[in-house]
Amino acid sequence: MNYRMFALLLLGGALLAQPPAGRAIGMRAQRGQAMQRAAAARNMAALKDVLGLSDAQVQQLRDLRRQQAEAARPTMEQLRANRKALAEAMQADSPDAARVGQLMVDGKKLRESARAAGDEFRAKAQALLTPEQKTKLAELQQAGRKAGAARQAMGLGLLAPPRGAGAQAPMLRGRVQ
Repeated sequence: MNYRMFALLLLGGALLAQPPAGRAIGMRAQRGQAMQRAAAARNMAALKDVLGLSDAQVQQLRDLRRQQAEAARPTMEQLRANRKALAEAMQADSPDAARVGQLMVDGKKLRESARAAGDEFRAKAQALLTPEQKTKLAELQQAGRKAGAARQAMGLGLLAPPRGAGAQAPMLRGRVQ
């Protein structure tokens, strides 16, 4: 009898020690956001080091990125509305071909507009770089193109994962194919 009472008290204490479910989820989300911010800071430090960016350049690039995101917001909202309207039109028992076609054409124009704005942003961002930094950026772009192949090679055991990445490194970004 004493054992059962002790077990119930222990279980009750353990349950009372738990944070409310919503709070636990919120804490997990906050921890995840903090980890993302820390990773972004490490990545920015690495980029700053690789390209040799000054603090002023980093700030200019961040400001430009914020401006670009704000300018792109209306187009992104139009694209979301277009996709929603297209999905709704396609759900109809008998979709109106003219409406579906027009929505597809409108969506293509919006995507082209977003792509052109992105190209314009990249040109402005790259204009902030010195010729030497532009050369390093081109090398970084080439390395990025090979990153998928490197992950596959790690997954197949042809390459060792980066130091500190642990044994699971090849699997972090996708399955080996």
